[in-house]
Amino acid sequence: MITLHDPTHLYEGTISDRTRRIARIVSVVTQPQVISIILYAIVCLVCDSLTEFLTMYGICVFFGCIFPIIEVLFYSKKFHNEDGDIAKKEDRFMPLLLGDISYVLGAVALWLADAPRLIFALMVCYVLVTFSFLLISPYWKISLHAVGTVGVNMAISVAFFPWGLLLYLMLPMICWARYVLRKHTPAQLVAGAVDGLVITGLVLFLMLP
Repeated sequence: MITLHDPTHLYEGTISDRTRRIARIVSVVTQPQVISIILYAIVCLVCDSLTEFLTMYGICVFFGCIFPIIEVLFYSKKFHNEDGDIAKKEDRFMPLLLGDISYVLGAVALWLADAPRLIFALMVCYVLVTFSFLLISPYWKISLHAVGTVGVNMAISVAFFPWGLLLYLMLPMICWARYVLRKHTPAQLVAGAVDGLVITGLVLFLMLP
């Protein structure tokens, strides 16, 4: 049984090997850059043609997924993290900076390609959310998994309301996995979700008609 003693502390209990394997699978599959490969495809369904879909999806995946995955894996290995994570908050600055540069380039590419406003706005959300993490991470390790799930899900919910709201059912499982693996405290998980909710909501409100 998973018990919560203090929302500002890492999980202090024990879990079985089976539970640990499940949590690791959930954690890997729902890494922001990985899960976005699927979620971007859903957002890009707002495109008017197959050609437009493939163009927008290709831009999103390259700048929003492929390059960030490569640089995160590079820095994970550099900092001797075996599970593809970057465990220490002080090691996060350069991966976040390079990721944010990639998102900026993605936003420029989408703007030049005359992307649908929702897709362009989502990439702008990635730029601003990642920048907020750049400012916070030297002091506190809030959850990228949580923010990555909330941000994209909000865009999908806007495009495909109310069915898009079902994707939020992933969030409790993601938070559970990160908690029992001792990657984040509950407070860090909640902060990540709130960060994504506030910034993405504000950007979508300002940019969408």
